[in-house]
Amino acid sequence: MVSDRTTARVVGILFIVASVTAILGGSLIQPITESGGALDVATGGDAPVVAGILLELVLVASVGGIAALLFPVLRRVHEGMAMGYVVARTLEAGVLLAASLAALVSVASVRGLPESDLADISAFDVSLAVREQAYLVGSLVMLGVGGLLLYALLYRGRLVPVWLSLWGLAGAALILLRGLLEMGGVNLDVAVQAALAAPIGLQEMVLAVWLIVRGFRAIPVPAAPGSSSGTPAGAGATTRAGG
Repeated sequence: MVSDRTTARVVGILFIVASVTAILGGSLIQPITESGGALDVATGGDAPVVAGILLELVLVASVGGIAALLFPVLRRVHEGMAMGYVVARTLEAGVLLAASLAALVSVASVRGLPESDLADISAFDVSLAVREQAYLVGSLVMLGVGGLLLYALLYRGRLVPVWLSLWGLAGAALILLRGLLEMGGVNLDVAVQAALAAPIGLQEMVLAVWLIVRGFRAIPVPAAPGSSSGTPAGAGATTRAGG
């Protein structure tokens, strides 16, 4: 059985991998959504986009891995909420996968086409629209929903310091707010977008380092029925989440 200390370290590493691949992957794919993107792909400029798609596939795997590894730990705090977290992150991973595949379809729809055939690129435009909506839902809305569940569990179980859990709750709420506003058609200024995304982005890096270095805090074991008040059952009142 994998110890909680090992789990914490792997989850911390996956948080870092997810953040890096999300930033780099999105940055590499972004140019195809701009004016002239189809022409760049058609004339052989698709290598960065393909690299971005591959990075996003790593992101998808990281998100799924985080959820699977955290579930055995979080379920000790509240099994229903822990399952909700897994569902939210699984949906996030699925929607992000759809966004990556839509980007791949966009590339494939115009790759190698002569410029004269780019007048009607409806397949390119439709797949890009699908990507943008899917990425919006996955990277903002579902990230926020999953974050609210995760940090509520971390706070409830005191698995990490209270300040770190509360920071995560605030950051998750802000990124969810941004996602809902953008889904509602609100055009946010770039500075506002950054302000709403920065708290959770920075918090996840701090959480990742904390998990790698310190691990989870001890999880109290409930007292056995009939035991004296305040006296846990058996020797060792807690399970050492840090190993």
